[in-house]
Amino acid sequence: MSTLIAKSGPQIFSVYQIVIDNDLSNLINKEGWDCHVKALAYKEAMFGNVVIGMKHDCYTKVAEIVADDLDHVFEVGNIGPEDRITRFEKMNSISVGNIIEDENGSRFAVADVGFTPLAPSLQQKEIA
Repeated sequence: MSTLIAKSGPQIFSVYQIVIDNDLSNLINKEGWDCHVKALAYKEAMFGNVVIGMKHDCYTKVAEIVADDLDHVFEVGNIGPEDRITRFEKMNSISVGNIIEDENGSRFAVADVGFTPLAPSLQQKEIA
C-alpha cells in the first residue's frame, strides 16, 4: 500500500491531465511543441515537470476515481475496472506528469516511479 495516503479504505481521487484539443494538435504539427504554453507544458509534463502546466493553468480535471491509495488510482486509471471511474473529459491512461488529488486536497504528480508530492505553492493553486 502507498505510504502517501494515510486514510484506509476507498476514497474519491481527482485526476488532472493536460488536454490537447484538435486545434492545438494542428498547431503543434505545424509549428512544433514550443508553439503554445500548453503544448510546452504537455511536453515538460511527459518528463515529470508539472510546474509550467500548474503555473499557467494547463491542467483540467478529467475524472474522479474511487480507489484505496495512489497506487490503486494508477491501476484503475490504466486497467480498470471502469465502474470506478467517473469521466468529465476525454481521459488518457494515467501516466507521468498527471496530477492526482486526494479527498484532503493533497496533490501528487505521477513520477517515473511512484508519486511526488507537489510543492506547497502548487498545493494551493486553483485547477480548472
